[in-house]
Amino acid sequence: MQSGLLTLVQILLVVVTPLIVLYLRGNWRLRDITACLCLIPVLWYLTYAPIHEWSHVVGTYLAGGSVTDYKLIPRFWAGEFGGAWITPAGLTHPWQKLAMSSAPYVADLASIAAGMSVLRRRASRNAWVVGLVFMLLCLRPAFDFVCESVGLLNGFRGDLYNIQVIVGEPALGSFVLVSLGVSLLAILTILRRYAGFPGNGPLQSRSW
Repeated sequence: MQSGLLTLVQILLVVVTPLIVLYLRGNWRLRDITACLCLIPVLWYLTYAPIHEWSHVVGTYLAGGSVTDYKLIPRFWAGEFGGAWITPAGLTHPWQKLAMSSAPYVADLASIAAGMSVLRRRASRNAWVVGLVFMLLCLRPAFDFVCESVGLLNGFRGDLYNIQVIVGEPALGSFVLVSLGVSLLAILTILRRYAGFPGNGPLQSRSW
């Protein structure tokens, strides 16, 4: 299991820093930037675990299994800042276990593709909308890949370990490297796309 300090460093590098770069390279009002940088990381925390675990739930049912118990979000109101899980049942074949374990990462790649498609159009000038979509569709899945990969390297027997047992280390390693590369490319592309955005005109928050 990763230490709290290591996880915090990953959050700062993968979630917070790209958001800061996005807003500092843009041309939004300072008060909008400040509000976004305060609220969007909080929303990341509230959505990261539920989306990840719901992906496992979907993968379980698509593979013909069922879920007997689950915890979709840490009980932060009780001082708990980590820990979410599901308990699958009826997954007897390796392909079923693979479907359940890999579902969040397949969803992550689909999310990044959707994020690239949406954000490259620059359909909104609103600082809040742009940052929220960037976080949900690009930074959240990127953190998933980084966090789980670091955990595997540190000996954590989580999703990637279970996938590795089924497909082998070379196949998993190739998938992880490609996924990390896609995540990095997506983040850099979006940051470059929004440099100077929304332009030099009147900076007003607009909806889609």
